[in-house]
Amino acid sequence: MGLLSAGSPSPSWLPPFALLLLLPLHVSAEPRQVFQVREEQPPGTWVGTIVTRPGFTYRLSEHHALFSINATSGALHTRATIDRESLASDVMDLVVLSRNEQRHFEVQSSKVPNLSLIKVAAALDRELSRSSVASLVIFVNDINDHPPVFGQSVYRVNISEEVPPGSYVKGLSATDCDSGLNANLKYSIVSGNELGWFCISEHSGLVTTTASQVVLNISARDQGVQPKFSYAQLVVAILDVNDQRPLFSQPDGYQVSLAENSPSGTELLVLSVTDGDLGDNGTVLGPLVAPRRVFRLDPVSGKLSTISQLDREEQDHYSLQVLATDLGSPPLSSVARVNVSLLDVNDNSPVFYPVQYFAHIQENEPAGSYVTIVSASDPDLGPNGTIKYSISAGDNSRFQIHGQTGVITTKIALDREEKTAYQLQIVATDGGNLQSQNQAIVTITVLDTQDNPPVFNQVVYSFVVFENVALGYHVGTVFASTMDLNTNITYLITTGDQRGMFAINKVMGQITTASIIDREEQAFYQLKVVASGGAITGDTMVNITVKDLNDNSPHFLHAVESVNVVENWKAGHTIFQAKAVDPDEGVNGMVIYSLKQNPKGLFTINEQNGAISLIGPLDINAGSYQVEILASDMGVPQRSSSFILTVSVHDVNDNPPVFDQLSYEVTISESEPVNSRFFKVQASDRDSGANGEVAYSIIEGNSGDAFGIFPDGQLYIKSELDRELQERYILLVVASDRAVEPLSATVNVTIILEDVNDNRPLFNSTNYVFYFEEEQNGGSSVGKISAVDKDFGQNGEVRYSFENMQPDFELNTISGEITSTHQFDRETLMRQRGAAVFSLTVIVTDQGLPKPLKDQATVQIYMKDINDNAPKFLKDLYQATISELAANLTQVLRVSASDVDEGSNGLIHYSVIKGNEENQFTIDSGTGQVTLIGKLDHEATASYSLIIQAVDSGTVSLSSTCTLSIDVLDENDNSPSFPKSTLLVDVLENMRIGELVSSVTATDSDSGDNADLHYSITGTNNHGTFSNHFSFSGSFIHRHSSHNPPSLPHFLLLLLVVSLSTSG
Repeated sequence: MGLLSAGSPSPSWLPPFALLLLLPLHVSAEPRQVFQVREEQPPGTWVGTIVTRPGFTYRLSEHHALFSINATSGALHTRATIDRESLASDVMDLVVLSRNEQRHFEVQSSKVPNLSLIKVAAALDRELSRSSVASLVIFVNDINDHPPVFGQSVYRVNISEEVPPGSYVKGLSATDCDSGLNANLKYSIVSGNELGWFCISEHSGLVTTTASQVVLNISARDQGVQPKFSYAQLVVAILDVNDQRPLFSQPDGYQVSLAENSPSGTELLVLSVTDGDLGDNGTVLGPLVAPRRVFRLDPVSGKLSTISQLDREEQDHYSLQVLATDLGSPPLSSVARVNVSLLDVNDNSPVFYPVQYFAHIQENEPAGSYVTIVSASDPDLGPNGTIKYSISAGDNSRFQIHGQTGVITTKIALDREEKTAYQLQIVATDGGNLQSQNQAIVTITVLDTQDNPPVFNQVVYSFVVFENVALGYHVGTVFASTMDLNTNITYLITTGDQRGMFAINKVMGQITTASIIDREEQAFYQLKVVASGGAITGDTMVNITVKDLNDNSPHFLHAVESVNVVENWKAGHTIFQAKAVDPDEGVNGMVIYSLKQNPKGLFTINEQNGAISLIGPLDINAGSYQVEILASDMGVPQRSSSFILTVSVHDVNDNPPVFDQLSYEVTISESEPVNSRFFKVQASDRDSGANGEVAYSIIEGNSGDAFGIFPDGQLYIKSELDRELQERYILLVVASDRAVEPLSATVNVTIILEDVNDNRPLFNSTNYVFYFEEEQNGGSSVGKISAVDKDFGQNGEVRYSFENMQPDFELNTISGEITSTHQFDRETLMRQRGAAVFSLTVIVTDQGLPKPLKDQATVQIYMKDINDNAPKFLKDLYQATISELAANLTQVLRVSASDVDEGSNGLIHYSVIKGNEENQFTIDSGTGQVTLIGKLDHEATASYSLIIQAVDSGTVSLSSTCTLSIDVLDENDNSPSFPKSTLLVDVLENMRIGELVSSVTATDSDSGDNADLHYSITGTNNHGTFSNHFSFSGSFIHRHSSHNPPSLPHFLLLLLVVSLSTSG
């Protein structure tokens, strides 16, 4: 059973209702039933239905203004429209479970805010139960029915043109009457910040620079499911300085993939560059360092596109450099690299080289003999470049080709007399089904042993040619001859010249240039030349070496360079190393360095490695120097190139910032709002320029990120302060200049939070339970309550009081100790009040100004019993009867005593202390049940008188006694008996009728009817001579004697059988 505890702080999210539900006798209810209802619902809205049982009725413990319950179905409904915001300030005080005198329940704390748990602490006596109680907790859920509200509709602020990024602009604040996420506000700039000059703290609304007049529209949005907005304007007037470099959206570089057959003008990407500055300080893109006539960069839009169609087979990757430079003074720039990868498409057909093949084979060679191999190439990748060969024309009944290798073999043995030569056409197809445009022609000659092929006069020819010679330049001549007469020999280059750089006179064998040769592209060629003499061929290898000419100038690896130096660097200090390369070889490619432009002769360069160093002092007032570096080769004629190095001179940063105080101490109220500026530290730096500009930051002591500092040293409150969590901060503030190698100084700023009365006192329990022993004198201590207040001074001083006047108890206002005012008797309280418990409400109040804060709790005082009452029997005398034939363990009677004390003082034990000397009976010590354990005999003992004692279980026990009188009931368990079994009587024959003959007497041990005797004659009285006159007396008289029977002797013996019976 769970209840919200009284006196706990109301949660900010929603206020709950706790209702006590009265249930019928012995109804098993859910321990705690929780429901939710949204605010602003109309009266009669269904909230939920409790778990019920048929045949029972239900009601709330008291009439509630907001809720009602159906007595039979258990359905809960609202009685009125509920506004959560009007409930948020209510303090709900709950009394937990009245009528708990037997302490069947106890309250335990819960981890859930404002929730206590009530658990069963003792077994319930169902015989005494009249109702059950369960708790209903109804949460009123907030709906987002209030928009945020700004304090102003328009805010205005002016800031200096030189404020650095991160400087304070304005703090905007809005409030929302809702709760939870519905009141959790987030701020954003919705318009006016298209260039990203400002940023706003999402949670606090603090606006800072990130730079002419700008109107920002600020929104505050709550976090409800259907969020509500509020808007305000912030008019900011600022002037720009060039203090920010252009920033590419991807400073680490861009990766772009492009299909190789993309048309000219294809857009690769749009480079995005931001610069927090304005006007001339803004960003201009360019130049683009890239291969000429390949890519173009639009300096306005940032669009990078192709200006020609690209071919992956010529170049599969491009690395571009883009420079973004603003127009500020001095200008600032950034470089980004764009890597362009070309994706392969199947845009190349296989190409045979050579196109014409000559082969010969001896006749009668077996089938499968090797003839020659053809080769085609396809520069595409993957399947697009995988080639398959096939014979498209010719005698494919005698020849075959391997589809993957291009090896041609015979299918059968060839006969020269049948045919001396064959010609095959070979086609090559790639994996994308593109076929070679020119088919390979293979001429195969069948030889016999007497054939003489042409033979070159050299096995290998070697020629040398300079690069860049004119077209048709004679390189060299090859010559072949044959032993056959009248045979004309022709020459053909078959391999080694795929690009067609050379030509050969087919009759004379002269090799000439067919294209301009560039050694830097290819420095060596190996040609295969075939000589044909009719159908028979021979071949040779021709090696051509290309000699270098000085046709390339050195080129620098740097397009644009700048370097920062400081004014006090000494002579010999290396400031930069130039690097240029020349693709020529030998001395034509050997690079030396010199300075073409050397302002004031301040610089020197190592002609071998390009290292530039100082040879004189630099002037800080010059600002920068333009040094032109010349790279020259050693060729004839000599070739060279140059580039400009900008050397920017900076002030020597030899003075650290100095604070105007050794330390600072400031006191602020803990209730100061977020974004409040409260103190400014100041440091100065004697250097100039960036070396003398000081920026501030907090590096230590700022626990919880409570404070912030603007670049000008202004401290402000960054998050809510709470002196009770931390009353003092010691911030370590560092002042750093803006040098390349900055210097800094630190100072301690001690911030002391001044207390405000923002914490109400809190009891350490919402429900105190004390046990007070009865019969103590007035003034005795009952217990002590305690509360703490996190505030300081009188804001944290607490005073205790009762909510209402209490005649029975006193409360010390300072210590919280509760004492009694008189003596109590627990049993009297039970009779008078129905319970020996007092339920009090206590108040604790702090002494804060202007308005004290308070808390309350309940105090339950239970009178603790002492053993001052002896057990008392319901009767002083108990009477019982039992048959003498009763079986063993027969229950005789249950005696009962009560003790108004409680606990062990009221726990009774029974015993027989007298009258049971024969151990005929036993008594159950717990229940008082008397039971027969012996054998009874009424004739031996007709009654028993037992003295029974009831003793409580107190430390010093008390007792009382009662008498149990037990009568043993007689049973007819004994037969009558005559004193003698035979009685002799003499009678005269002439006795008169009716005359007494004799009397007999018998006895019976039983009693009552069981001992009432009856006599009768049961045998040998056949003639009816005798009769007993009175059946109960045993007297016999003569009945018939009018004459003597003639048969009877004179002396006669008669035998009478007398029977005896009782009335039992």
